[in-house]
Amino acid sequence: MRQQPAKTAAPSETPVIPRGQLHAVNLLTEGLPACLTATPRPTFSWQLAQPGDADPARALQTGYELVVEDSRGMKFWGSGAVPSPARRGVRYDGPALDDDADYAWRVQIRDAAGQPGKWSDAQPFSTGLPDSAWQADWIRRAPGGRAPLEILDGALRVAGSPFLPVPCPPAAAFRLEARVRPVMGWAGLILRSSGPGTGLLLELNTAGEVILRHVPEWEIPAPGVPETAVLARAKADRNLDVRQARLPGKDLVSGSWQDLVVTDDGNSITVTLDGVELLVLHEPTAPGHTGKLALHQGPRSQAEYASLRISSAGQGVSGANNVDGAVLLDHRFDGSEDHARACLAHWATTTAHRQPDEWTLFRTSLELTGTVRRARLFVAANHHAQLSLAGTSCLATTSFGYPGEGYYDAADVTELLAAQPPETPVPLTALFHWYGPGQGRAAGLPGLLVHVSVQYIDGRREVFGSGPDWSAGEAPYRQSGYRNDEGDPVEHLDGHAAGSLAAAGALPAAISYGPHPAPEFPRLHPRRTVLSEEFVAPQAFLTADDGTMVADFGQVLPGRPEVDFLAGVPGRTLMIRAGYALRPDGRVDAGKTASQNTDMSFPYTQAAGPQQFSATVHLGLRYLELPGVEAAEVSRVGAVVVHGCHPGEGSFSSSDPVLDAVFTLLRDSALYGVQEQFVDTPTREKGQFLADAVNISYATMALFGEHTYTAQALREFGWSALRYWADGDDRGRYNAVYPNGDGKRDIPDFSLMLPEWAEEYHLRTGDLALVRELLPHLCNTADYALRYIPAEGPTAGLVTRLGGGSGPYLHGIVDWPEPGRFGYDMDCAAKTTVNAQAYSALVSAARLCSLAGNHEAAIRYGSSARLLASEIRTRLRVDGIMVDGLHADGTPSPHASQHATSFPLSLGITGRQFADADGQRLAGMGMKQGPLTVHRLVRALLSQGLTDAVLDLLTDKDQPGWAQLLERGATFTWEAWDLADGTDYSQSHAWSASVVKEILEHLLGVRYTSPGGSELLIQPPLCRLAHARGTVPAGNGLVEASWSREDGLVRLECTVPAGTTAIVRLPAGTYGIKGPTPDAAVVPSAAGSGAAAGDAPGAHPTRDYRVHAGTWTFTPRAAMA
Repeated sequence: MRQQPAKTAAPSETPVIPRGQLHAVNLLTEGLPACLTATPRPTFSWQLAQPGDADPARALQTGYELVVEDSRGMKFWGSGAVPSPARRGVRYDGPALDDDADYAWRVQIRDAAGQPGKWSDAQPFSTGLPDSAWQADWIRRAPGGRAPLEILDGALRVAGSPFLPVPCPPAAAFRLEARVRPVMGWAGLILRSSGPGTGLLLELNTAGEVILRHVPEWEIPAPGVPETAVLARAKADRNLDVRQARLPGKDLVSGSWQDLVVTDDGNSITVTLDGVELLVLHEPTAPGHTGKLALHQGPRSQAEYASLRISSAGQGVSGANNVDGAVLLDHRFDGSEDHARACLAHWATTTAHRQPDEWTLFRTSLELTGTVRRARLFVAANHHAQLSLAGTSCLATTSFGYPGEGYYDAADVTELLAAQPPETPVPLTALFHWYGPGQGRAAGLPGLLVHVSVQYIDGRREVFGSGPDWSAGEAPYRQSGYRNDEGDPVEHLDGHAAGSLAAAGALPAAISYGPHPAPEFPRLHPRRTVLSEEFVAPQAFLTADDGTMVADFGQVLPGRPEVDFLAGVPGRTLMIRAGYALRPDGRVDAGKTASQNTDMSFPYTQAAGPQQFSATVHLGLRYLELPGVEAAEVSRVGAVVVHGCHPGEGSFSSSDPVLDAVFTLLRDSALYGVQEQFVDTPTREKGQFLADAVNISYATMALFGEHTYTAQALREFGWSALRYWADGDDRGRYNAVYPNGDGKRDIPDFSLMLPEWAEEYHLRTGDLALVRELLPHLCNTADYALRYIPAEGPTAGLVTRLGGGSGPYLHGIVDWPEPGRFGYDMDCAAKTTVNAQAYSALVSAARLCSLAGNHEAAIRYGSSARLLASEIRTRLRVDGIMVDGLHADGTPSPHASQHATSFPLSLGITGRQFADADGQRLAGMGMKQGPLTVHRLVRALLSQGLTDAVLDLLTDKDQPGWAQLLERGATFTWEAWDLADGTDYSQSHAWSASVVKEILEHLLGVRYTSPGGSELLIQPPLCRLAHARGTVPAGNGLVEASWSREDGLVRLECTVPAGTTAIVRLPAGTYGIKGPTPDAAVVPSAAGSGAAAGDAPGAHPTRDYRVHAGTWTFTPRAAMA
């Protein structure tokens, strides 16, 4: 470590009297205002500000000097004067900083005149822990605990376990009668077993298919049940009412109750379903063999039993009291709850197998040996942990990534530990939750890592790390199955058991994987995103027809329900239920479509006395009902709303109230479509789908100035390429959702989106370092597209049957859900949409290669893009209209979708001679694209100056779109424009919020023209709106714009932040201009020289004015003589 022994009077080597008119504010370390996990070489960012009496013309940074100080305020390193306008992601270039240490930094800015301004205030930060510096073990508890069997809603619910023994004697021959409902996946019964992994497995699915095969061996977290030899299979003759396309392996229809009869006489097994004999398998057992019966449910599968009756038959059963025809078990679960629970009491209540939903309580004590001067808590968990010290909650952490791709968090616990009495053990507890693999969660193992570093006032340092000396026991949560087939478990807090656990005292010892880094957890990354959590009370309380209390939050929110009870009934289980809509009787609608095919209940088993139910897992919800609970029993009801925390927020309002309401819908959807990561939906599929992440990111970057979630997602999809798509024809592809429990899975045209997304990120941030990190993947993606362009044959020159995908996504998804394709010809081998996306990937890769200095690759990809564009223009246009593509024999598709025209037009592929006609055709079609791709349609229309057509899409209540969603009561954008009955389309799906970007750029009229937003274009649109106003986050602060129409021209007032310049583009005319100072300079262009980028060429003559920082007003007036 290098340091200087004396404090400096000012941070520079030679004190300089500040004469500059620019200084730094809003200092960030590693992108965070309060960073405790900086790397040894962190990055620094800042914004610019001026004193009130400063000259705005000097509000441009020409250089900086940066100083880092140690914890004593001593200068540790200085950059010296650096001639650079950079103010985002400036890399520290001194000696490596110590681990887990405190520092601060300051910066001095030179303005446009080259004069240094005043030094910024010191910005403190702390370094985190590299992988080699952790002094702690990854720990877990022993697998097993409460069996995944629970009585809920009048049935025995069974989920996720390879072997749950049926409580009856082993039998050589038997008759089994069950009323069973496969809820998701296959319902399983194990026959002729001698224990786990042995016997025959009979499986029944929702479509009435029956399979009999050998029992596989597996344990959670296996992503699925392994294949074994099938001995027999059959299917009931049913007319399946399939309402939506499904991926292979997914249930085609919802589960229904079925009457299953299985007889086994020791020679043959006969299976009858709903009175129809489906199969007979002749499979004699060994003489004298008696087998056990068990229930079996694979990962992410669930079944319910209304009744189960087993009697002896044929050869007889073991045991002196068993006779032919004797009833061995007769359990009814669909009667009274008391009777059902009496039956369940005969079943094994625990299992040695890992549970599908593992909850653990970890405990230890910190033996402090002095007075604490400084203390830091570092935690990583796979998946979630909430830590408390001395009974005070101090840190929560979540990580769903693959091994080596997890995150850690830190908290400053100095004040908390310094307040503890000396020589008194300080209790540390961690409530840990491992969800199992699922949508958005990798198939890893449960693990917790805790490192507490303490520095005493006498200079000593001590570390308390997790290890086998900690205790670990099962936390008080029941195993109540899955919410859906995406693997999301039902959270069932058992308050009654919690009291018993608290009184139980010692827990078993924790089990160690070994010190970090361990093979199961080889690497950690400091988290750079922040989660916002805020308690929200309902807007109203409603009463259903049966008296049930229902809380209405007024809009769909991603929330964790909380209910404070004045008193509880020990052992009473309440079915607290969240929902999106109400039934006609006022109760929460739990139907498939209304609930996204998700069990949105929060079962809660009460203890005695005052208590709080506080969920740890969020769902999207508007309503929360409390059946059987009187209003007098509760003192508080609400939800903790969780969403990504962003650095700022723009705004928009206009003369059209419908447009304003649509903007609010889009704003809320973009905000609530991000939690730990971008999500498909906060309810059913919490995974980070690539296309969803792209679309939501376009909105969050534009409206909230968000960059950290986008950077995290780009990096994670890059990791997916390394993990699954690194070789051969796979190279250049990415997972369709990542991280995820089902491993390797792609959607081809999703992969093609990444280069364009990375380019937009660079435009918003100027972050060339991440571009360089991603560039090998982006080049691979460009090459991936090129590999599928045949040099000869019927589709030569066009991307043909792009490799990847499956089922309805094979070779390209086009749009989704299926109704959003509006009849697109999916039989095309060379799809127009896929070819347009491939062009986008090539041109973005070319431009990014150029920025990174790889000019040879830039030329190659640019040339390939031009060739592809030429083929698209000439081969996919028939009789003047773009068609959906070419079939394998080269014949054009007879269908000409809106997609086929909008994709090429939005990307600049369409030839000039057709562009205007194509724009008019799109405008005349209305809305014929789904929410996934609607931004392509909007961009295509804007490229031709058809702003009023865009307003029609946004505000027309009589066609599919956002205004129609509002008419139907939506408060969050939907997955599809319509909720077809019987589907599970999401009602909290943010991907159509992507057009927030176009609203701010083209209806408000503020666009970035240089990376990081240091240069802007402010151009009010020519459209039917009378006025609009709003703000847009730029690299150095909010840009404000307010415009209105006056005499065919536009009046504009705008404010440009320090460090930023702008081109103001207005309709050609004469304007009175008022600047931030009486002598403020504006540089006008020649009249008519500023034809708007994005407008039809020459359609609207404009004039450009270049302005610097400050507030400017442009008032139209009669042309001067």
